[in-house]
Amino acid sequence: MLGLRVKLALAFVATSAITLAVSVGTLVPPLEHRLEQDRVRDLRELARTAGLALTRMPAGDLRTGAVGSRRMVHRLASRVGGDVALFDESGAPVAASGPTAPRTVPVAMTEDDGVHQRLSDGAAVVVASAATRAGERTIVLRRSLDDEHAAVAVVESALPVAGGVGLLVAAALGALLGYGLLRRLEGLRREARRLGEDGIEQPVDVAAAGRDEVGELAVALESMRTRLQAQEQGRQAFLSTASHELRTPVASLLGAAELLEEELASPHPNLDAAALRAESVARQAQRLSTLADDLLGLGRLDAAIPVKVEPVDLAELAHTIAQEAEPSAHAGNVVLQVESYGSAWALGDHLAVARIIRVLLDNALRHGAPPDTALTVTVTTDGETAAVAVRDTGTGIPEADAERIFGRFERAAARGAHGFGLGLPIARGLARRMNGDVTLHPAHPGARFTLTLPAYTPADTPHHSPPVTADGPA
Repeated sequence: MLGLRVKLALAFVATSAITLAVSVGTLVPPLEHRLEQDRVRDLRELARTAGLALTRMPAGDLRTGAVGSRRMVHRLASRVGGDVALFDESGAPVAASGPTAPRTVPVAMTEDDGVHQRLSDGAAVVVASAATRAGERTIVLRRSLDDEHAAVAVVESALPVAGGVGLLVAAALGALLGYGLLRRLEGLRREARRLGEDGIEQPVDVAAAGRDEVGELAVALESMRTRLQAQEQGRQAFLSTASHELRTPVASLLGAAELLEEELASPHPNLDAAALRAESVARQAQRLSTLADDLLGLGRLDAAIPVKVEPVDLAELAHTIAQEAEPSAHAGNVVLQVESYGSAWALGDHLAVARIIRVLLDNALRHGAPPDTALTVTVTTDGETAAVAVRDTGTGIPEADAERIFGRFERAAARGAHGFGLGLPIARGLARRMNGDVTLHPAHPGARFTLTLPAYTPADTPHHSPPVTADGPA
């Protein structure tokens, strides 16, 4: 197989050869025609001048063999650089410039402004008639086109030489450019192989690739390497943290199960203690189940599984999920309120939106809402976006942690260390997959988490309805 360097050289040579062939085909025929037409035009101008001179000559000088006619014909022949002959009205010769001059008036001529012309036997012939004092006289001018043909032949012979030189230069340029290009491409190929064999820790040498398309390719390769490295670091951190988070509940579950087994194996088991240990086992199992669900949710986000896009009534969904959370609110002595102004339709996946609202409510009930306080869920829409805001009146979140808590396995110290730190990353990831977002805003006191989604306005959806409030038991 031909290498890229040979292909480049052949491409340059082929381009030069095609250019030469096209040049020969488009230059030589028009050049020959142009030279012939220029010569005919010169003869026509001389014929017109001679016709005017004939009209002013005395009748005696226009008879056959007259000295004046011979003199005029010889002068004109020297100017033409060919042969000239003068004929009377019957076509008989009056004077001629030499033995090679025309003996008869040519026929089948092309006429242009009263002057006849034609190309015949490698010569240009022009015939003009004039009314003189001795009657009508016809003058014939003929010149060989050998000089013009010789000029064309010189051009034709020079073109192959010039083409050969051009082909050699093209081949040399192709080899030179191919060497430089291939040298940089070879360096880029070595970098790519190094990434595949030695890993993605070392950056790609972008400076050596230049600033053209090869350089852009190197920059793209380095950008890909950087993203892969960041993903690999994130994967390792994820596995390390997930292993750590799994170790604690698994160890607690194993310990509680062993103690339960020992308690039940004793001659006189303490059923109350066994029940407490069984409750601890169930609690740790539920914690593991929650972690498994969260890890599955992260896996679905990383796999970019498509979500549905359909109309969702955020107000109705917020009321439904608030009712599910009322037992937890009652247990924590928290008043749960849902405020909405009629329906608030949004575009999103119904299950994903429900999961986001559950995450925000669960975080607020577990970490943000102290006993004997209120937890408010507000649903609003402005025609372009629809939002669900969950506000608590707890200690709030430090400004330095406002974005950090949306990272995986990240938890705000001010809000306690319960949970795995996966709820908010999943909530934000789901929201952004639906062209929305989950953001944190300071509330003083407390914090307000807001889910925003693109609004949807059905034709039959009522607007500006009176506010609806749902209060959970204290």
